[in-house]
Amino acid sequence: MSLSPYYMIDFSASACMFEIRINDYPVITQNIEGQVSTLIPINYAVLENGEQYVSATMLPNPGEIQLHPKADLRYKVMLFDVANDFVFQEQFEEFQSKPVGDQKLPIIKNVDAFNAEVPFQLKAWQNGQDLNEVKDVKKKLIMAYNDLADIIKNGNYGLFQEKIKNRELNMSTSMYLSNKEAQDRVSSLISDFESGFQVMPVIEQNTALFIYANGKAAALKKPNGESALYLLNPKTKEELMLDLTFYIPEEKSTFEII
Repeated sequence: MSLSPYYMIDFSASACMFEIRINDYPVITQNIEGQVSTLIPINYAVLENGEQYVSATMLPNPGEIQLHPKADLRYKVMLFDVANDFVFQEQFEEFQSKPVGDQKLPIIKNVDAFNAEVPFQLKAWQNGQDLNEVKDVKKKLIMAYNDLADIIKNGNYGLFQEKIKNRELNMSTSMYLSNKEAQDRVSSLISDFESGFQVMPVIEQNTALFIYANGKAAALKKPNGESALYLLNPKTKEELMLDLTFYIPEEKSTFEII
């Protein structure tokens, strides 16, 4: 096993809305009318050694009821060693969607598995409650989103850091970040908050509830797949998305960021 194994997904997509999950946890969700291609890290969704599941879903662009004839999605799971340098080690599962063409398809799905070895074990959503059995999940989640929005709006950044500490601990552990690099992640985000951005309220009728991680985590999304929680710079019209997921720890009754 590599000293610092770093798993990534190399993907390209066109003319569709798509989502890729690792162990039923979302690592990328985008609505693409043109084409996009990039490489993203997925270590934070690999909670421990063993078999990992990768799933992909292709949907029509918002406003459409079937996939575009040119809708396409390709991905492959790759392993790098980042102990000394970013060195490619191995390629795992690869998926290429079949041409849509004249077929009237509302959705395309694919599920694969690969084996991962990592030198960490993350404490994340695995010990959370089954949200399918929790009453008023969306209502409780909206409250959690708006509580966080108020914290940002009021500039209470110490409390904001406390709210995201478990998430950031998992991120820094899985990405092998130093203490300074971990703090810089948060400082950069707070710096963005203070550079003319205003947090927007989460409006229930404009959001959809998504439950992930086999019922253990949840998020609110806009119709285009973007996070329901975002900040807007009124001068530049630039948007800053806060793509967060929440869970309810087994011994608690309210949502926390994970």
